Amino acid sequence: MKSIKPHRLLKTTLLVACGFAFAASSAWATLVTWQLNPNSSDGAVGSSSKVYTLPPGYSITAYGYDNNNGIGSAHELFYRFAPGDEHGLGITGTTHNELQVDHNGNPLQFIQLDLTSIISQGFTNFQIQVASVQAGESFNLYASNALGHLGTLLSGGPYGSGKDDVFINVPNLGTNHFLSIVAAAADVLPVAFRATIVPIPEAASLIPALCLVVLATAFEVRRRRRQGA
Repeated sequence: MKSIKPHRLLKTTLLVACGFAFAASSAWATLVTWQLNPNSSDGAVGSSSKVYTLPPGYSITAYGYDNNNGIGSAHELFYRFAPGDEHGLGITGTTHNELQVDHNGNPLQFIQLDLTSIISQGFTNFQIQVASVQAGESFNLYASNALGHLGTLLSGGPYGSGKDDVFINVPNLGTNHFLSIVAAAADVLPVAFRATIVPIPEAASLIPALCLVVLATAFEVRRRRRQGA
Protein backbone atom coordinates (compact mmCIF):
# COMPACT_ATOMS: atom_id res chain seq x y z
CA MET A 1 0.00 0.00 0.00
CA LYS A 2 1.42 3.38 -1.00
CA SER A 3 2.13 5.69 1.96
CA ILE A 4 1.11 9.35 2.07
CA LYS A 5 4.04 11.74 2.17
CA PRO A 6 4.26 13.75 5.43
CA HIS A 7 4.07 17.16 3.78
CA ARG A 8 0.96 16.11 1.85
CA LEU A 9 -0.59 14.77 5.03
CA LEU A 10 0.12 18.09 6.74
CA LYS A 11 -1.40 20.13 3.93
CA THR A 12 -4.47 17.91 3.61
CA THR A 13 -5.09 17.84 7.35
CA LEU A 14 -4.92 21.62 7.64
CA LEU A 15 -7.22 22.24 4.69
CA VAL A 16 -9.84 19.76 5.87
CA ALA A 17 -9.81 20.91 9.50
CA CYS A 18 -9.94 24.62 8.74
CA GLY A 19 -12.59 24.02 6.10
CA PHE A 20 -14.79 22.28 8.66
CA ALA A 21 -14.15 25.04 11.19
CA PHE A 22 -15.13 27.90 8.91
CA ALA A 23 -18.08 25.98 7.48
CA ALA A 24 -19.29 25.46 11.03
CA SER A 25 -18.96 29.16 11.79
CA SER A 26 -21.09 30.14 8.79
CA ALA A 27 -23.67 27.50 9.72
CA TRP A 28 -24.22 29.23 13.05
CA ALA A 29 -25.73 32.25 11.31
CA THR A 30 -29.52 31.86 11.56
CA LEU A 31 -32.36 33.84 10.01
CA VAL A 32 -35.07 34.47 12.63
CA THR A 33 -38.56 35.70 11.70
CA TRP A 34 -41.08 37.31 14.06
CA GLN A 35 -44.65 37.16 12.71
CA LEU A 36 -46.59 40.14 14.04
CA ASN A 37 -49.91 38.27 13.80
CA PRO A 38 -48.58 34.77 14.51
CA ASN A 39 -51.95 33.07 15.02
CA SER A 40 -53.77 34.71 12.08
CA SER A 41 -56.14 36.41 14.51
CA ASP A 42 -58.65 39.12 13.71
CA GLY A 43 -59.42 41.37 16.64
CA ALA A 44 -58.03 43.81 19.17
CA VAL A 45 -54.78 42.87 20.88
CA GLY A 46 -56.00 44.35 24.15
CA SER A 47 -52.95 46.54 24.64
CA SER A 48 -50.90 49.21 22.88
CA SER A 49 -47.84 46.94 23.06
CA LYS A 50 -47.04 43.33 22.27
CA VAL A 51 -43.90 41.33 23.07
CA TYR A 52 -42.86 38.66 20.57
CA THR A 53 -40.42 36.09 21.94
CA LEU A 54 -38.91 33.19 20.02
CA PRO A 55 -36.70 30.45 21.51
CA PRO A 56 -34.12 30.67 22.97
CA GLY A 57 -35.12 34.18 24.09
CA TYR A 58 -35.06 36.40 21.00
CA SER A 59 -37.53 39.22 21.69
CA ILE A 60 -38.84 42.30 19.94
CA THR A 61 -41.71 44.49 21.10
CA ALA A 62 -44.29 46.29 18.94
CA TYR A 63 -45.96 49.51 20.09
CA GLY A 64 -48.96 51.29 18.57
CA TYR A 65 -49.02 55.10 18.53
CA ASP A 66 -50.98 58.05 17.27
CA ASN A 67 -48.57 60.47 15.63
CA ASN A 68 -48.46 63.96 17.14
CA ASN A 69 -45.76 65.77 15.16
CA GLY A 70 -43.34 62.91 15.68
CA ILE A 71 -44.30 62.17 19.28
CA GLY A 72 -46.45 59.12 19.89
CA SER A 73 -49.43 58.67 22.18
CA ALA A 74 -50.37 55.08 22.94
CA HIS A 75 -52.94 53.47 20.61
CA GLU A 76 -54.27 49.93 21.01
CA LEU A 77 -52.93 47.40 18.53
CA PHE A 78 -55.15 45.24 16.32
CA TYR A 79 -54.60 41.82 14.74
CA ARG A 80 -55.89 42.07 11.17
CA PHE A 81 -56.64 38.95 9.12
CA ALA A 82 -58.72 39.01 5.95
CA PRO A 83 -58.52 37.46 2.47
CA GLY A 84 -55.68 38.38 0.14
CA ASP A 85 -52.89 40.50 1.57
CA GLU A 86 -55.08 42.03 4.29
CA HIS A 87 -53.18 40.55 7.20
CA GLY A 88 -50.74 41.76 9.82
CA LEU A 89 -50.62 44.11 12.81
CA GLY A 90 -52.69 47.27 12.74
CA ILE A 91 -54.43 49.51 15.25
CA THR A 92 -57.99 49.88 16.51
CA GLY A 93 -60.54 52.42 15.36
CA THR A 94 -59.26 53.25 11.86
CA THR A 95 -60.52 52.23 8.41
CA HIS A 96 -59.74 48.51 8.08
CA ASN A 97 -57.75 48.86 11.32
CA GLU A 98 -54.69 49.87 9.30
CA LEU A 99 -52.09 52.64 9.54
CA GLN A 100 -53.42 55.79 7.85
CA VAL A 101 -52.35 59.20 6.51
CA ASP A 102 -54.12 62.55 6.72
CA HIS A 103 -55.29 64.54 3.67
CA ASN A 104 -51.78 66.01 3.33
CA GLY A 105 -50.13 62.61 3.28
CA ASN A 106 -48.75 62.86 6.81
CA PRO A 107 -48.80 59.66 8.90
CA LEU A 108 -51.59 59.65 11.47
CA GLN A 109 -50.23 56.64 13.36
CA PHE A 110 -47.14 54.49 13.52
CA ILE A 111 -46.19 51.06 14.77
CA GLN A 112 -42.78 51.02 16.38
CA LEU A 113 -40.58 47.97 16.88
CA ASP A 114 -38.20 47.97 19.83
CA LEU A 115 -35.10 46.08 18.63
CA THR A 116 -32.93 46.82 21.67
CA SER A 117 -32.80 43.23 22.89
CA ILE A 118 -31.85 41.57 19.60
CA ILE A 119 -29.31 44.27 18.72
CA SER A 120 -27.57 43.57 22.03
CA GLN A 121 -27.56 39.86 21.12
CA GLY A 122 -25.75 40.52 17.85
CA PHE A 123 -28.56 40.44 15.29
CA THR A 124 -27.95 42.17 11.95
CA ASN A 125 -29.38 42.33 8.41
CA PHE A 126 -32.84 43.59 9.37
CA GLN A 127 -35.80 43.12 7.01
CA ILE A 128 -39.45 44.15 7.25
CA GLN A 129 -42.59 42.83 5.53
CA VAL A 130 -45.58 45.14 5.03
CA ALA A 131 -48.87 44.15 3.37
CA SER A 132 -52.12 45.68 2.14
CA VAL A 133 -50.07 47.93 -0.15
CA GLN A 134 -52.29 48.14 -3.22
CA ALA A 135 -51.80 50.39 -6.24
CA GLY A 136 -51.60 54.01 -5.09
CA GLU A 137 -50.64 53.01 -1.54
CA SER A 138 -47.21 53.09 0.05
CA PHE A 139 -45.30 53.08 3.33
CA ASN A 140 -42.16 54.58 4.88
CA LEU A 141 -39.69 53.53 7.57
CA TYR A 142 -38.33 55.69 10.38
CA ALA A 143 -35.55 55.14 12.91
CA SER A 144 -35.35 56.53 16.42
CA ASN A 145 -33.22 56.22 19.55
CA ALA A 146 -36.17 56.84 21.86
CA LEU A 147 -39.34 54.85 22.45
CA GLY A 148 -42.44 56.67 21.24
CA HIS A 149 -40.50 59.09 19.02
CA LEU A 150 -41.01 58.67 15.29
CA GLY A 151 -37.45 59.80 14.59
CA THR A 152 -35.74 60.14 11.23
CA LEU A 153 -37.09 59.07 7.84
CA LEU A 154 -34.92 56.31 6.39
CA SER A 155 -33.78 56.29 2.78
CA GLY A 156 -35.35 54.05 0.16
CA GLY A 157 -39.01 54.94 0.53
CA PRO A 158 -41.76 55.43 -0.06
CA TYR A 159 -42.29 51.76 -0.83
CA GLY A 160 -45.25 51.14 -3.14
CA SER A 161 -47.27 48.16 -4.30
CA GLY A 162 -44.16 46.54 -5.80
CA LYS A 163 -43.04 45.87 -2.23
CA ASP A 164 -46.39 44.53 -1.05
CA ASP A 165 -46.21 41.52 1.26
CA VAL A 166 -42.51 40.83 0.65
CA PHE A 167 -39.46 41.31 2.83
CA ILE A 168 -37.35 44.38 2.09
CA ASN A 169 -34.01 45.36 3.58
CA VAL A 170 -34.17 47.94 6.33
CA PRO A 171 -31.69 50.78 5.67
CA ASN A 172 -28.89 51.19 8.19
CA LEU A 173 -30.32 52.18 11.56
CA GLY A 174 -27.03 53.62 12.79
CA THR A 175 -27.11 53.83 16.58
CA ASN A 176 -30.92 53.70 16.68
CA HIS A 177 -32.75 50.78 18.28
CA PHE A 178 -36.33 51.63 17.27
CA LEU A 179 -37.87 51.08 13.83
CA SER A 180 -41.24 52.61 12.92
CA ILE A 181 -43.59 51.78 10.08
CA VAL A 182 -46.00 54.41 8.75
CA ALA A 183 -48.36 54.77 5.82
CA ALA A 184 -47.12 57.20 3.15
CA ALA A 185 -50.29 56.96 1.05
CA ALA A 186 -53.67 55.40 1.98
CA ASP A 187 -53.24 52.56 4.51
CA VAL A 188 -50.91 49.61 5.20
CA LEU A 189 -50.22 46.76 7.65
CA PRO A 190 -46.86 45.58 9.03
CA VAL A 191 -46.70 41.77 8.76
CA ALA A 192 -43.36 40.44 9.97
CA PHE A 193 -39.79 41.31 10.88
CA ARG A 194 -36.68 39.20 10.47
CA ALA A 195 -32.97 39.41 11.16
CA THR A 196 -29.82 37.29 11.21
CA ILE A 197 -28.07 36.18 14.37
CA VAL A 198 -24.30 36.18 13.82
CA PRO A 199 -21.89 33.47 15.05
CA ILE A 200 -21.49 33.31 18.83
CA PRO A 201 -18.35 35.37 19.56
CA GLU A 202 -17.02 32.89 22.12
CA ALA A 203 -17.40 29.98 19.70
CA ALA A 204 -16.08 31.89 16.71
CA SER A 205 -12.95 32.85 18.67
CA LEU A 206 -12.12 29.15 19.05
CA ILE A 207 -11.64 28.68 15.31
CA PRO A 208 -8.05 30.08 15.14
CA ALA A 209 -7.16 28.03 18.20
CA LEU A 210 -8.58 24.91 16.59
CA CYS A 211 -6.46 25.46 13.48
CA LEU A 212 -3.35 25.89 15.66
CA VAL A 213 -4.08 22.61 17.43
CA VAL A 214 -4.49 20.86 14.09
CA LEU A 215 -1.24 22.44 12.87
CA ALA A 216 0.65 21.25 15.93
CA THR A 217 -0.79 17.76 15.56
CA ALA A 218 0.18 17.59 11.91
CA PHE A 219 3.75 18.65 12.67
CA GLU A 220 3.97 16.00 15.38
CA VAL A 221 2.81 13.36 12.90
CA ARG A 222 5.46 14.54 10.47
CA ARG A 223 8.18 14.48 13.15
CA ARG A 224 7.34 10.94 14.20
CA ARG A 225 7.32 9.74 10.59
CA ARG A 226 10.79 11.21 10.11
CA GLN A 227 12.06 9.50 13.28
CA GLY A 228 10.64 6.19 12.11
CA ALA A 229 12.15 6.52 8.66
